[in-house]
Amino acid sequence: MRKSLLWILQFALTAGLLWLVFRDPSKQQVLKDAVRQADWRWLAAGVVAYGFFELLAGVRWQILLRVQGIRISWTRMYGLLMVGLFFSLFIPGGTGGDLVKGYYLLKEAPVGRKTSAALSVVMDRLLGLLGVAILTGTITGLQWEWLTSDPLTKNYIYSGIAVLGVCVLGMAVAGLISALRLVHALPEKLPGRNFLASVSGAYALYGRAWLATLAAVFISILAHGAHYTTFYCAGRAIEMSGPRKPTAVELYSALPVIETVAALPITPGGLGTREKLFDDMLTRLCDLDEGVAPSISMLGYFCIAFWGVVGGIFYMFYRPGKSERDASFAETTAQLGAKLPGS
Repeated sequence: MRKSLLWILQFALTAGLLWLVFRDPSKQQVLKDAVRQADWRWLAAGVVAYGFFELLAGVRWQILLRVQGIRISWTRMYGLLMVGLFFSLFIPGGTGGDLVKGYYLLKEAPVGRKTSAALSVVMDRLLGLLGVAILTGTITGLQWEWLTSDPLTKNYIYSGIAVLGVCVLGMAVAGLISALRLVHALPEKLPGRNFLASVSGAYALYGRAWLATLAAVFISILAHGAHYTTFYCAGRAIEMSGPRKPTAVELYSALPVIETVAALPITPGGLGTREKLFDDMLTRLCDLDEGVAPSISMLGYFCIAFWGVVGGIFYMFYRPGKSERDASFAETTAQLGAKLPGS
């Protein structure tokens, strides 16, 4: 019942935000013109750019898995990434793509490595956040005066910094607990104590493999640059039609904060949230005509959604890998052997 209510709430919020952004008929016309007149070569480039983001995310995940001593084929791993994207974009609720891809990763991981596999998903998310924090902090610092020149956009900037600040602070606290070996001093009934103990162990492991960890953070920064390029390509797709569009510098300066806030689990895939942020921030900061900024956001979302559809197709045909089949066979054999006379 609670899950159904959450789904309804997220659908309603997504629909409400999209209606709020495009309720003006003139904005609807701008979106229609953008879709009709878009240069499909640039949209294809946007699809490739987001594909490059997922490619780099896969490389980062493989690095983290191999630190844990887990090897999964690139094909199956990218399939799991696409499944996670499918759930993030199209399935409302509190599950999230990370939990879904983590669930299927457990089916692929060797026996005895299930916990390590789950922790690789956690570390993948944490190091991804660290990469976003570094990128956002650097760009926002360089463009602070411009980004805070409007009172409304200033509030968004503070919100994005607050979200990242809380995340980084949590990571720092967990790292401190790991470094000082304080996890066993925590109360046994403390909620999440066992999870924190596992994360503490993962911190120690990835701290020893510091070169691989630094590589993962660097890859995160590159990956998010590719993500932002998806929206740059969407803007270029309609560059020759209608009024002025945001420049590359303007777009790349605003996107870190926009994507940070849109990543909050408010609406599926940030749909609606992102369009509202594009409209409020870029329309004001770049002095754009009404409807231009959210139309660019929608075209960028379509480029991302292409890969979500790929993930949906993989999900439909997914079958566990060999390690899971072998584990099931061994478990079944052991159960049968226990029931045989003389066993």
